[in-house]
Amino acid sequence: MANTSGPTRERIFSESLALLESKGLAALSMRNLADRLHIKAPSLYKHVEGRDEIIADLQAYGISKFAEAMTAAKKSKRAKALAYRAWAIQNPHLYEVTLKVPLLRDRLPEGLESGVTAMIIELTGKDHEHARAVWGLMHGLVDLEIAGRFPPDADLDKTWSRAIQMLNQ
Repeated sequence: MANTSGPTRERIFSESLALLESKGLAALSMRNLADRLHIKAPSLYKHVEGRDEIIADLQAYGISKFAEAMTAAKKSKRAKALAYRAWAIQNPHLYEVTLKVPLLRDRLPEGLESGVTAMIIELTGKDHEHARAVWGLMHGLVDLEIAGRFPPDADLDKTWSRAIQMLNQ
C-alpha cells in the first residue's frame, strides 16, 4: 500500500533508529529506510540530504542518551565507568554509531561533543590526554565485550574492577 501522506522528519528519524537498533549500522541504507517508510529510495532525498544526515541525527541522539546515562550514574568513578559499560552493552548499535564511527561533527549540534568530553575529563579528574587514555581503555573493553572476544569463562566484572582501579592512579 502506498504512503500518501509522505514521511516526516520525525518518522524518518524514528524508522532510522528502529532500523539501526534491529539490524545494525551496516543495514542502515537509504533503500532499507525507504522500504520501512513505504516509499521509493529517491523520494527519501526530498526529505533528507542523504545517509550522512541520518547518521548525524542518530549520533546526536546517541550522544545525548549516553550523556543522560552518565549524568544519572552516581558521582564515583566506579559508577561512571560501569554506567559507560552498561549503556554500551544495552545499546550496542547506538553505541556503534555514536562512539565507533567518525563523528559527523559539522552536522552535530554545537557543544554536544564537548559536553560529553567534559564529562569524561571530569570523571578522570586529570587532563585531556589522561581522559583520552581512560576513554580508550573503557572503549576497548566494551568493544571487545560486545564483540564476544573474551573467553566464556572470563570474569569481566573483575576485569572492569581492575580497569577502574587504573582510573584512580
